[in-house]
Amino acid sequence: MTIPIVRLKPKEERRILSGHLWVFSNEIAGIEGAPAVGDVVSVRKHGGVQIGYGFYNPQTLIAVRLFSKEYVEPDKLFFTSRITSALELRETLFHAPFYRLVHSESDFLPGLTIERFGTLFSVQILSAAMERRKDIIYDCLREMFDPAAIYERNEGSSRELEGLPPAREIVFGEERTVDYDENGVTFRINPLSGQKTGFYFDQRLNRIFSREFADHSSVLDLFSNEGGFALNLARAGSEKIVAVDSSQQAINNLLLNSELNGFKNVQGIVADVNSFLAKASASGEKYDVVVSDPPSFTKNRKSVPAAKAGYRHLHETIFSVLKKGGILLTASCSHHIFRETFEEVIATAAERAGRTLQLLHRAGASPDHPVLPGMPETEYLKFNVYRVF
Repeated sequence: MTIPIVRLKPKEERRILSGHLWVFSNEIAGIEGAPAVGDVVSVRKHGGVQIGYGFYNPQTLIAVRLFSKEYVEPDKLFFTSRITSALELRETLFHAPFYRLVHSESDFLPGLTIERFGTLFSVQILSAAMERRKDIIYDCLREMFDPAAIYERNEGSSRELEGLPPAREIVFGEERTVDYDENGVTFRINPLSGQKTGFYFDQRLNRIFSREFADHSSVLDLFSNEGGFALNLARAGSEKIVAVDSSQQAINNLLLNSELNGFKNVQGIVADVNSFLAKASASGEKYDVVVSDPPSFTKNRKSVPAAKAGYRHLHETIFSVLKKGGILLTASCSHHIFRETFEEVIATAAERAGRTLQLLHRAGASPDHPVLPGMPETEYLKFNVYRVF
């Protein structure tokens, strides 16, 4: 078997040797052979030394997604082995089968995300190579877990970049909901219709940490989605909680979850967050705790300046409704916004608003979203807690 070769330009291997798993198209000196979209290629230094194997796509900036240092055929045995390795980690971390089972590059299955909700599985495929092999992936899941249902949640701009159409469909089984218990808070999840891949497991530990600031507090939960932070704070003793999201469906689900838990003090508001904050600031509303967990502000590096301006404006307005000595729990899921940039933007917003910050806590995603130290893009979630004077 002859494997096509991707030869790098001089010195372009340094980032890859340090643990990064992407080869960009502008780093390639030449290609030997005629690899098709999704084929396996050998990646070599300019001088010819082999450094890894990856999936090829000539249509995107990420031309190769590396998955192994040695050659291995990406067949059923390969996927079973990689998913088993990912499962062993999750079963070590969590007692109940609710977690991100596969986290793409971080579990050495680039472009593949699998969420597990008990016997329900939500799959998101963001690379052409995984799309080409998705039937193998589904066969592995059915043999390994005997699932009640498997759903495709193949939406998002990343698929467009790979030349793939969006898709949301039932692969196996039927649409159904499942109840998930998060330290005494019940969430009713529909993996087929929920946002993104069905639920945000990445904020699990941060939601639990937020309870430390709940005691008799008034809370404003911005970009609340289905109430992850709001309901954890309600469980821990917050007296008043206002949850804001632009999605009517998200607020409907929040109110359903609130009712399931017997909470009477959670108010859901459908509104644009910036518009809501402007009105709240003008009317003099103040809160003890503000949570901000927005969707990504960036799609690429070109949009970073606009994203920084957006984060700065958002935090300036948040400071106007946060009491002196109040607590800000704030997150960014934009992988193009690194932690230093995020903290710099918040500090600038505080200075412009005449507020003083104490940084109390830094965190990232839950450990079912592992990070590759040599690949900063895998550390996409930043979560900081501040006391604000």
